[in-house]
Amino acid sequence: MNRVFYGKIILKGKIKAVTGLHIGAQREVSEIGGVDGPVIKDPITGLPYIPGSSLKGRLRSLLEIAVNSKQPKEKQGVGEDKFFNRPIHNVWIHVCNNYTQAKTCEVCRLFGASGETNFPSRLIVRDAHLSKEWKEKFEKGEIFTEIKMETAIDRITSAASPRQLERVPAGVEFDFEIIYNIEDEKWQEDLKNLFSAMKMLEDTYLGGSGSRGYGKVEFKIEEAIFRSRDFYFGREEEKPIDLNIEEIKDLLNEEKFNATFGQISI
Repeated sequence: MNRVFYGKIILKGKIKAVTGLHIGAQREVSEIGGVDGPVIKDPITGLPYIPGSSLKGRLRSLLEIAVNSKQPKEKQGVGEDKFFNRPIHNVWIHVCNNYTQAKTCEVCRLFGASGETNFPSRLIVRDAHLSKEWKEKFEKGEIFTEIKMETAIDRITSAASPRQLERVPAGVEFDFEIIYNIEDEKWQEDLKNLFSAMKMLEDTYLGGSGSRGYGKVEFKIEEAIFRSRDFYFGREEEKPIDLNIEEIKDLLNEEKFNATFGQISI
């Protein structure tokens, strides 16, 4: 394995919950009248947040589906010789079988491949905590998570099974930070795939119960920074990247992408 390092691109901004958001946490104690599905909360502050693992995993799964659709028909689908070739907890994912394959794979090069392949992810996705404005609203009691009553219907007996789900209400915003390590000339392709996955996420959902209206989110990139290898040795300053975009889809346009990230040279 021969890894090199040219620098990092750091993206910061907001994730807005357009509809109620439910990223579940395990219940440690079962209480009579308690919420069946609580949202995950910071153990110190007690405030809801979006785990980096949840966000990264969802982005990866959406990119996997898109890349699978570009494979030859005989390679699409699930199985050891198919694109989705690795079962994890009863879910099939794509993982390249060796380092050489991973380095040329749109999915594994960006998100990494574990196990014997040992291809580290080039992407770091931080936990997304409440923005300052919304953190203050929660702390002052101006806003709370909401409890939504839902009823599951048994398709055979028609018996109703009510349950309570906790949600982060629509409108709440979280601060996100995504860091990309530049390791070769494929960095622009990787960034384009990242933005494609982010746009696909906007048009699907994050968290649970997405088919029932939960989890619609919007990204707003507010800051982009390039830190070269020399920055980390004190020989160069970081370089802000001029963002002239309104939304994620603008970066899917080749001309706008080049105007934004053409400022970077490695």
